[in-house]
Amino acid sequence: MPRARVDPSIARVEMNGFVFPLGVYPVDTIEPVPGYTMSFEPADQGNEGPGVGGSGSVGNGGSGGESDGGAASPSGGAEDVGEWEEWPDRYVYDILVPSPRVEPLVRTMLSIFPGRVYPILDFLGQDEWREVDPYVSYELLGLDRFLDTLRRYRGFFFEDGLVGFGAMSEEPFLYIFVDEHKVVTIRAEAALKDRVEAALAAFDLPQVDEIHSADSVTHEHRGVLDAPDDRPDLLSAEEIVEVLRDEWQLVLNIDPDRNVDDEGNDLGITGWRVIIRYDPPIPEEASTPAGNGSPKRTVEPGTIREAHVTAEGESDDDESDEESETAAQGESTEPASDADGERSAAAKGSSMTSGQPAPPSRYAEVFVTAESLNKASDLAVVALEELLSDDDIVVDPETTPEPMIVQADRWGAEDFIKAVREALRKQSPDVPVSKQNPDMDESLVWSAAWLN
Repeated sequence: MPRARVDPSIARVEMNGFVFPLGVYPVDTIEPVPGYTMSFEPADQGNEGPGVGGSGSVGNGGSGGESDGGAASPSGGAEDVGEWEEWPDRYVYDILVPSPRVEPLVRTMLSIFPGRVYPILDFLGQDEWREVDPYVSYELLGLDRFLDTLRRYRGFFFEDGLVGFGAMSEEPFLYIFVDEHKVVTIRAEAALKDRVEAALAAFDLPQVDEIHSADSVTHEHRGVLDAPDDRPDLLSAEEIVEVLRDEWQLVLNIDPDRNVDDEGNDLGITGWRVIIRYDPPIPEEASTPAGNGSPKRTVEPGTIREAHVTAEGESDDDESDEESETAAQGESTEPASDADGERSAAAKGSSMTSGQPAPPSRYAEVFVTAESLNKASDLAVVALEELLSDDDIVVDPETTPEPMIVQADRWGAEDFIKAVREALRKQSPDVPVSKQNPDMDESLVWSAAWLN
């Protein structure tokens, strides 16, 4: 049973009576003002408009900061990145509350949404030229499943300083985003203005000129999850992102055919570290358990870390004690759902609900030089096919899921060359020196190896 647990050793920062999230805190002295700001945005015309993720409220003392959001409306589809459906006239609220009140506020606001939403996720990744990895979904998700995921990983969503998340609907138009500083942004069409303000009034929040969140001054971000190597049942932030990409059907909301930095400067060919996942097909005899219809999977821990099975030897009493002990730490002890029977991210070591074991997923680390995300992904798939061939694994395209790009981060030339050399030496101490010096002007695979 995979879970997320907040590191109990992390001290919370409180300043001038305001309690900050564990994962983000000001370095300079600040006087936060609980409350909300309100502004009006006219209907978008053509390609003008805010991003999907982040608040787009830079400069108001609100949520701007690291996450300025994506570029596409969920209704457009991944191929329409940068093209917008017109958003209606809307009111924008940036809301600041102390950390313990963020989750209740978000749940209250989500009660205004219709039954199905488009999920949004921002994550402060490891890309050299992109500060935030913006993900959106072009598939509607049941609000109950969205809320269940927030509950399952509440410590990650509401305390971690590396993640922002949200949802939107188009009919009616309503948008919520909780950025990395845990400032809540609401965009609502005019017909919903009274309902939004009634919810704010229920929290006794006044309208203010500025809210002065942590990003108003020099501040620090940090991850807060506790995922030691000897506890594979506790997921890391990266593993949770992988789970969410599966369950919410998220796609990276960037232009996959260009290689640019956050300012739009063309980077040409760069080095990429790609983690790619291979999901073996489910054996035919296990694919449809008797009486259960479509196969279901229970997520077991592992993912990017080496494959493990759930820790054995814990009694029910121990589990109950752990639940009560960790409730205040933000650890979820609820089982992870598996997105309508599709293989979930932590499928390494996963099992069928019928008790029939499912084949574990495998992960490969691939270093390539490429001029775009699409090119880097294509090269990683080619490298994966070669690894499978080397292991005499025959892939049937009719029964085998498409490989998933779990991570695709661009690295600076110096770090990339050093990593390639180290990876090649691990694979074979006798690798010729000529192959240890990647040509940064050519799109090629330089190293590929299984991680598990």
